[in-house]
Parts: sequence; C-alpha cells; structure tokens
Amino acid sequence: MAMDSRITASVHQFGLGAGMAHKALDDLTPEELRRPAEPGLNPALGVMAHLANTRCALLQMLGVERELPWEGRFGRGGAMNDPEQFPELDEVWAVWEEASAQLEQRFEELTDEELSAPAPRNFPIPDKTMRGAIYFMAYHEAYHMGQLGYLRKWLGKQSLRG
Repeated sequence: MAMDSRITASVHQFGLGAGMAHKALDDLTPEELRRPAEPGLNPALGVMAHLANTRCALLQMLGVERELPWEGRFGRGGAMNDPEQFPELDEVWAVWEEASAQLEQRFEELTDEELSAPAPRNFPIPDKTMRGAIYFMAYHEAYHMGQLGYLRKWLGKQSLRG
C-alpha cells in the first residue's frame, strides 16, 4: 500500500525534523543543553524532550500502544522547571529514534478510513481529521525546531542552515 499523498508533505517535514534535531543539539555541552535563554524559558534539552514526547503522543493518536516518556513531564504545558532533573540527551535520542522509526512505519500503513477519522484533540486548524492532526503535529515540530535554532544562535553556535 502506498502512503496517502495528502500526508506526504507532513511526513517529509517529520523527516527533515529528524535531521535538524541532531544538527541542533549534537555539538552542545551538557551545560548548554540545560541553559535557558531567560529564567522560566525552556532550554534546548527541554524542547527536545518535548519533541520526543510529542512524537510518542502522535503514535498514540495513530493507534500505536506507546507510553509517554518521563511521566508526561514534557507534554503540552508540562513543568520543565528544573533542568538538572531532565533526562540525559542520550535517553532523549533513544526515545526520539524509536518513535521516529515507528512513525515512519505507521505513516506507510495508514488507511483512508483512519486518516479521515476525527482527530482525538481539537487542534487549531480547520481540518479536524487525523490528516489534519498529522499536519498540525508536523507544524508544531517545525515551530520547536525554530526555537532550537534560536537557542543555538543565542549560545553562540552556528545556525542550523550553516
């Protein structure tokens, strides 16, 4: 079965995000990963843990039995107050890579019926189906990739485009 062409652009966005995430974080020190630009803002490691968490949440929406990592601490509005209590980057990468592989497989399997079903959440877009949910989650991830790019520049690192 071929992937539904109406989700192809979103799926490509997830693939782009996978590469950009490593480029954004792999050269940061543990201290830089945990340093917020301002008190109360999320550091790069918190943003990345949130992205890994949301890939797991998307898997759940797509019918895959998957626990949310870190007791949901990095979900929407989750408390990220103490960067010293964050998981290590290797742990975040492990969750990210596993969830990414599962998403890649699941995107190939989705039927028109599944994609046309109502989304389990009311995302702020007109398309209230699972297709719309996938689109929104790809947008959400790109938004946070922009945050990671900003944090890199703030830390004095090369931009993600460089």
